[in-house]
Amino acid sequence: METNYRRIAAMGACLIAGLLLLSAGCVSQDAPLNLYVAAGLKKPMDVVIANYSASSGSDITPNYGPSGGLYAQINQSQPCDLYYSADYSLIEKLEAEGRVSEARKLMKEFVVLAVSKTGREKGIRNASDLTAPGTVVAVADQSAPVGVYSENVLRNLGLLDQLNSMGNIRTRPGTVNQVALMVQSDEVDAGFTYSSTANLYDLDVAEKYGYDLSEEIVFGAAVIRGGNEEKAKDFMNFVDQNIEEFTKYGWEIYA
Repeated sequence: METNYRRIAAMGACLIAGLLLLSAGCVSQDAPLNLYVAAGLKKPMDVVIANYSASSGSDITPNYGPSGGLYAQINQSQPCDLYYSADYSLIEKLEAEGRVSEARKLMKEFVVLAVSKTGREKGIRNASDLTAPGTVVAVADQSAPVGVYSENVLRNLGLLDQLNSMGNIRTRPGTVNQVALMVQSDEVDAGFTYSSTANLYDLDVAEKYGYDLSEEIVFGAAVIRGGNEEKAKDFMNFVDQNIEEFTKYGWEIYA
C-alpha cells in the first residue's frame, strides 16, 4: 500500500512538473508583441503599428534604437519577439546562435551626405568639401549600422583619417535620426544619413553613395525563437503587405 502511495505521489509530481514546463514554454497570444526596430524605421513603422493594432486589436510595444544596441539587448535575453535591423549581418549572427525561427531580407538602402543651411553657405557640395578647416560633421556611432557604412564611404574615399585628424567629425550621435535632426536644426554643417532618412526629414542631399563605397545595405526582419512567434510572423506579413509605407520614403524592396 505504501509502495503504491509513493508511486502515485511520484507520478503526480512528474505531472505537475511537466505542466509547469509546458506553461513556461507557451506564450499567450494576448500578450503584447515586443518589437525591436532600427531607429531609422520609426516614422513608417509607427503608421504600420497603428494600422495593425486597429485591424487586429493586438497591442504592440515598440523599442526603437540603434540596430547594434538592440542586438545586444536580444543577446542579453531581453524580451523581444520580432527584430527589424538596418544591418542584416546582425540577423545572420542571431541565426548562427540559434535564436531565430524565421528571417527575411526586406529592403535596400543607401548612404547620403546631407547638408545643413550653414553647410550650403560654406559651399559644401561633396565629401571632399568636408576637409575645409572648421567644418562640423556628424557621423553616427558604430552601434548604429549607418555609422559603420558612413565610415566605409569616407575610408574608401580616402577621407576618414584626414577628417579624424583634423577634428572635423565633431559628433557621433547614437542613431541616424539624431544625425538628421542635427542637420535639420543647423547644429552641424553636414551629416551622413540614409537616403530614406534624408527624405523623412526633408534634408538637402549633396551626394548619394553606391555599394562600392558603403557595402551593400540590407534591412531585414527576424522572428526570435521562444517568443510570441505566431503573432510576430503575422505582423511581419502585415509589414510586407504595407511595404509602400516604407518605399514612399526611398527604401527599395529587396529582390
